[in-house]
Amino acid sequence: MYKFLYGIVIFLLWLPAYAHSDDLVEHQLQVVISPGKGMITVTDRIRLPKQLAGETVTFRLHPALTIRKTGGGQLTTESPGLHTITLPPRQRDLTLEYQGQIRHALTDISNAAGKAQHSTRGWIGAEGVFLSGASAWYPQIDNHRLRIDLQVELPNGWYAISQGEASSKQPNHWRETQPQEEIYLIAGKYHRYASSDGPTTALVYLRQPDEALAKRYLAATQRYIALYNELLGDYPYRKFALVENFWESGYGMPSFTLLGPTVIRLPFIIHTSYPHEILHNWFGNGVYVDWSRGNWSEGLTTYLADHLLREQQGTAAAYRRDTLKTWADHVRAGNDFPLTAFRGRHGDASQAVGYGKAMMFFHMVRKRLGDKPFFAGLKQFYSDQRFKPASYDDLRDHWEQAANTDLHSFFKQWLTRTGAPKLALNNLEVKSDNGQFLLTATLQQIQQEAPFPLLVPLRISFVDGHEPQTQLIDMTSRSQPIHLAFPSRPARIDVDPEYDCFRHLYPEENPLTLSAVFGSDDVTIVLSADADKALLQGYRTLAEQWQAKRAGKWTITTDRQLATLPKHGAVILLGWKNLFRKPLFAQYHERISNQDDHLRLGTEPVNHANDSIALMLPGKEQQPILIIASDTAAALPGLTRKLPHYGKYSLLIFTGESPDIRHKQQWESTASPLSRTIL
Repeated sequence: MYKFLYGIVIFLLWLPAYAHSDDLVEHQLQVVISPGKGMITVTDRIRLPKQLAGETVTFRLHPALTIRKTGGGQLTTESPGLHTITLPPRQRDLTLEYQGQIRHALTDISNAAGKAQHSTRGWIGAEGVFLSGASAWYPQIDNHRLRIDLQVELPNGWYAISQGEASSKQPNHWRETQPQEEIYLIAGKYHRYASSDGPTTALVYLRQPDEALAKRYLAATQRYIALYNELLGDYPYRKFALVENFWESGYGMPSFTLLGPTVIRLPFIIHTSYPHEILHNWFGNGVYVDWSRGNWSEGLTTYLADHLLREQQGTAAAYRRDTLKTWADHVRAGNDFPLTAFRGRHGDASQAVGYGKAMMFFHMVRKRLGDKPFFAGLKQFYSDQRFKPASYDDLRDHWEQAANTDLHSFFKQWLTRTGAPKLALNNLEVKSDNGQFLLTATLQQIQQEAPFPLLVPLRISFVDGHEPQTQLIDMTSRSQPIHLAFPSRPARIDVDPEYDCFRHLYPEENPLTLSAVFGSDDVTIVLSADADKALLQGYRTLAEQWQAKRAGKWTITTDRQLATLPKHGAVILLGWKNLFRKPLFAQYHERISNQDDHLRLGTEPVNHANDSIALMLPGKEQQPILIIASDTAAALPGLTRKLPHYGKYSLLIFTGESPDIRHKQQWESTASPLSRTIL
């Protein structure tokens, strides 16, 4: 009780610090949580927007929460979870007291083979607490954003985390004055670490003590916030916290991220997913998404986090190629959709569009405008739209102003259409004329769909070794004549060599990797009938778990039931004793050496007793074949979980029962039809 009285005093002292907004719902929440019982008890003192004074207000509350007391109006329950409260004339303040149990089990919402994406509507338990707007754990009034004062009473050793700033005297007391879309309440038994050695307060909440890990994340937080402050404008919150979840997740909330225990400890996450979640505080949780017109924030955040960091490392072209390959492997006519229809990720195909294609779209905008107008427009967009909903149209308006150009047609075609262009180079010729070398060619879009607006880079190399030149071809029709003159004789032309355009890749540009199998709707899984009993059962379990996630034609058979491999679709061969493995190994001797029973894949030796492999090879009909082999039955559950996450690789070698990755490799691409040597 003392804690709540103290919280009321703090809230009253805080009120004069800002003027009440006319369009915000202000919540002062006093919360008691009993994790073991799954129970929550709440007193919510609400101040309504001015336009709702004296009105009958409808709100939603979780059906399991029982309203025990109201103050300030007459309550009516319309249906479970839906209530109205009628206020006296000019009355804006009301109080609701309610309690109940919220426990929704985790469900897998992913449709990707071998991958899980768990979510819950809300959970209160000994493992931890996860409550969001979807939990309806506070009264929700449609079409109004929120201002929050949240004080939480928990068992000793537990911390509560929400958006905003924590009270200096009570770490479980959070306040956020900026307009919010929903209220998060995360809690657990945490070890808390903090740093103020930068532009904002950095926090880390871990379920087990690990000061070294916490220090790495605290330093990274300050580094990334400083980077984006310079690039986009000031960070919009008072803190950023890394919070360890009690299941594997990757959530970005206002001023904190909720990552799973395994994810946090992966060494590459601090350089990939972590800056992505920090950047969401500018785009997604700083500028909100107008969901009715498409979720632009995931693609833009991917471009300015995942892609930007690779750009700084000099590997952005490879990242763009992998993005194009992932889209090609997972997206087809039956599951494609326009960018304006993207709301959120629920599998590989939706991620390939909403994250990957959108990322490439923003890259093409930047290439069309140039760096200075692109980033100037983004800065102004962030400044103008902070804590407001925004759409692709708002982004377009700001870029048009920054670059003094018209982007309406470009945006309309790329945002509202499905598919992608496929480029071809024809009629290439070079002639000498009065000391000049004239290069002529025809650049075409050969896809069945109508042509896309495309700014295509051409890189020209020269016989005498002069610095290569890049020419930009603005394609607005299916066929574009090229006429270029140079003082030196051209030796080679490369069309889009850095993968700056969103387009179909040619097979020669597209190295055979695991994603070609995991993205297929038609897969035959072939068990080794002669495998040892424990291995055969492990392989069958792997096959059935992957098959269960696919609505397409994933079938399971054995090598003794097939005379030959299927000519269509992808194939997964399971087991060293699989009858189809040895002929394939013999066929690809340039990649596989198996002399005197000493197996080498590429340059890596393989120890049958301890190593597990995943190897991509093309079949006779060039269909993708994935060979998975292990003599360690205990390693198969780990392979079941892990292999779908290594989609961009062609060869993987694991060791031990965990199993732990020892080697990963992507096959080299062969010459592209878009790269031509000039004779």
